[in-house]
Amino acid sequence: MTEDLILLAVFVAVLIVSFAVILLTLKKRDINRNLDKVSSSRKSRQDALDNLLGSDNEQIRYYLDVVQNEGPNSLRTRLVRAGFFSRSAAAVFIIVRLLAVVLVFLLVQFGLGVFMPSASNMAVFVFALLAAGAAFVLCSAVLDRFGSKRTREYRKLFPDFMDLLLVCVDAGLSINAAIDRVTREFLVTTPDFGVHLAIISLEVRAGRPLPEALLNFSERIEVEEARMLGVLFKQSAELGASVSKTLRSFSKEMRQLRLIRAEEKANALPIKMLFPMAFFMFPVNLVIVLLPISLVIFRMLSSLTPS
Repeated sequence: MTEDLILLAVFVAVLIVSFAVILLTLKKRDINRNLDKVSSSRKSRQDALDNLLGSDNEQIRYYLDVVQNEGPNSLRTRLVRAGFFSRSAAAVFIIVRLLAVVLVFLLVQFGLGVFMPSASNMAVFVFALLAAGAAFVLCSAVLDRFGSKRTREYRKLFPDFMDLLLVCVDAGLSINAAIDRVTREFLVTTPDFGVHLAIISLEVRAGRPLPEALLNFSERIEVEEARMLGVLFKQSAELGASVSKTLRSFSKEMRQLRLIRAEEKANALPIKMLFPMAFFMFPVNLVIVLLPISLVIFRMLSSLTPS
């Protein structure tokens, strides 16, 4: 009986050890496979970022071509400001605008012919032509609205850019290397803003001074804080001040400015809510208060009989 118990205990122990070895082997294999997958994805992402930061990037080449050959209010410049860096963006926008104009013209002419059959053909044609012109102008307004939206997004991202730049400079990187490192982070999270930062890196590599590159950056994204940063770097280089202290003070000002803008919006909110409340809530409250009184008066008047 004792020998059987010993053999059973040895069998259970061997089984447990074998099971543990198999689990460790499988776990190690899964870990190695995940590490290989992560390293390969990181390598592919790094290669993609290197290609994007290179001077042969199609988007950056297109932007440089637009800057050199187009005016500030041209169609391609407005498309780039709205975040469309493709060479086919202008052709696509023209086609979309033409289709919108034709569609509005046909819909208005058909709708007036159905709902207002008594109207003359000339009046219907003129009204449809005016609606098509309004659609043409509306397409341009929508494009400008996209550009304004991008500018607001860039203004919100700029304090985060300053914080990341300050962290990199405090870690020991030079200002050019810090901008390059922050550019790689924004290319992953916010590609549009990252492309503008990549243009700064390329201009600095080509020999343009950093303050001038930042001034060009401020003109591209239309953010006043970027122009202030370029002027600050220029003054810091002329006076020989510390870049880290300059960035820290400017980053602090950016955070305070963000809080001030948030407080301004919060203080303007009651004034903005006044008119919707007056137009929508006041009539409802007036009906709720006056309706019972009106019913009582109506019943009293209906119960009266002439003498």
